[in-house]
Amino acid sequence: MRSSTVSRKTVAIHTTLTENAIRSLVEEGKASVGCFVKCQDTYFSELLTLTWPRGRTDFEAGKLLNRVSLRPLVWMKCDIPEWDPGTIHPEFEPPVALKHGDIIAIGDEHIISVGRAKLAPVESIFELDSSPDIAEGILRIELERDRITILAGENTHESILLLRGQAQGKPVVMNAIYLPAVMEVLDALRDGGEQYEGLRWYSPFMARCDSKGIDPAAEMSLLESAQSLLDYPVQLLSQIVKEDE
Repeated sequence: MRSSTVSRKTVAIHTTLTENAIRSLVEEGKASVGCFVKCQDTYFSELLTLTWPRGRTDFEAGKLLNRVSLRPLVWMKCDIPEWDPGTIHPEFEPPVALKHGDIIAIGDEHIISVGRAKLAPVESIFELDSSPDIAEGILRIELERDRITILAGENTHESILLLRGQAQGKPVVMNAIYLPAVMEVLDALRDGGEQYEGLRWYSPFMARCDSKGIDPAAEMSLLESAQSLLDYPVQLLSQIVKEDE
C-alpha cells in the first residue's frame, strides 16, 4: 500500500493495494482507505478518509510545516463474521471475524518536508559554547537545549570562533568541529529520538535528513551520512590549498 506526495496546501494521493482480497473489500465498499497525517510543529494529527484509488485533500495554510508523517491505513466499514480469502496465514486459524472499524492493512510511514526547514543553515541548528568544566582540546555535544550545542573549554572555544571568522578557517571548522558533531547527533538518534522531539533543533535536523534520504535509525555509515548532511565539507579544504599557492 502506498500513499504519496504533498504540494503546498494539497495532498495528492495515489493508493496501491497489492493484496487482492483487501483491494476487493475496498472496491466493494466494505472497507475504507485513509491516511494518518501528523505534523509535530503544528500539532496537526488527523486520520483522513481518502478517495479510492486517487484523490486530493486540501489543507488550510499553516496546517503542515516542516516534518510531516504520512501513514496509510485500510479499515473495515462493516462486519464480516467469517472471512477467508485463502491468503491468511494458518497461524491465525482462518476464517477470521472482521468487525466494523478493524484495521486490516497498514502501509509504511512516509516522511516529507513542508516549508523551508530543510534549507535551514547549519548555524541555525548548532551553536558553540564554552564551559569551564571541559578540558582544553576536548569537545562535547549537548542535545538537551533548543539548539545542538558544541561545548569546549574556554580557550578552545575562543580559538574555534577565531577560525570560524576567517576565510581559511571556515573549512577547518566544518571538518574538525561540525562533521564529528553531526556524527554524534546521528549516533544519538540511531535508537530513536523521541526524547528530543520537543526541542527546536529536532524538526529542522530531521528535515535535512529527509531531504538527503537519510534515516538516522537505519544501519548507515555515520561518516557518510554526516558528510552528506554537510554537503561534503572536505571539498572546502581545497580552498585553503589554492589560496596558499
